[in-house]
Amino acid sequence: MDDVFVFSMSNNTRFFVQWVECSVVLIVGFIINIIRGFPQFEWVAAIGGVLYATGNVLCVPIVNGLGMGIGFLIWGSMQTIVGWSVARFGLFSWLAPTDVKNDAMNYIGMVIVLVSGILFIFVKHGDHDSKAVSYEGDQTVNLNVESPPSPPIYKSSKPMIDKAQLLYKIPYVLMTCVLAVLHGLMMTPIEILQQRHPSHDEFKVFDYTWSFYSTVFFFSTIYFFIYCIVRREKAYVDRELVIPAACYGLLWSSGMTFWFLSSHKLSQVVAYPITTRLPAIVSATVDVLIFKSITGRSNLLFLAAAIGIGIVGVVLIALSNQSL
Repeated sequence: MDDVFVFSMSNNTRFFVQWVECSVVLIVGFIINIIRGFPQFEWVAAIGGVLYATGNVLCVPIVNGLGMGIGFLIWGSMQTIVGWSVARFGLFSWLAPTDVKNDAMNYIGMVIVLVSGILFIFVKHGDHDSKAVSYEGDQTVNLNVESPPSPPIYKSSKPMIDKAQLLYKIPYVLMTCVLAVLHGLMMTPIEILQQRHPSHDEFKVFDYTWSFYSTVFFFSTIYFFIYCIVRREKAYVDRELVIPAACYGLLWSSGMTFWFLSSHKLSQVVAYPITTRLPAIVSATVDVLIFKSITGRSNLLFLAAAIGIGIVGVVLIALSNQSL
């Protein structure tokens, strides 16, 4: 749901909003650090913060190009694949693989989630569709003026899959894949630390939050400074956005803290699909009901089918590690 707030901001404000958000993340991380008795700073956990902050920069162009709902659903699907794969099969000699109780169900679930992510690419975002329609309309008028004798050609309906739309989305889909890899790997350093230092303390995972959160703030600050240097006097800072952005940061911090705990309790193989798919579905719903950037009966049916398929995949993954 924190991406809903980002989507509602203009392009110029999003870098500032993200920086304020990460400032709140730093404060929350420090409070947790105090509660945990100032545990040792873990540089391995800090790598996860770097991956998140770097991927976060790509959110702005992705949301602009694909829309919040579609963009979030695609990178959520890819992020699930990356996070699940690393947890399931391990990462070289750094992270040991995780076994599940039903391999077939686990694999089928991940294939279904991947198919769901591919389907979301073909869902048309309202703003871009309208531009395409307007452009086509202008072409038709010009052709009619230049060739009066030619009979007008009317299209009964537009093809469900527009090639121009797909070409437009390709660079944004590629950026989404990069974002998915970065965010899909951001919890891996935490998993590595938990395997290296097993503990009977069920809240031991919170000892790594300060390392993660402080690094998120540090690199977000670097990226924001780069934005200010590039934009110079055009860099946008609005004090009226501080409080909403702070709430945005508090919401993210709360969700991420619970993700730390759920990944520890359920294992990353199960937690990753759940924590990435469900928020994406909520964002797509908001995109339809509030921003209304996804319209049209066939388009909504396509979206509903993709969401339904994704939910089936998540359920299978969750059940694959249970005794049935």
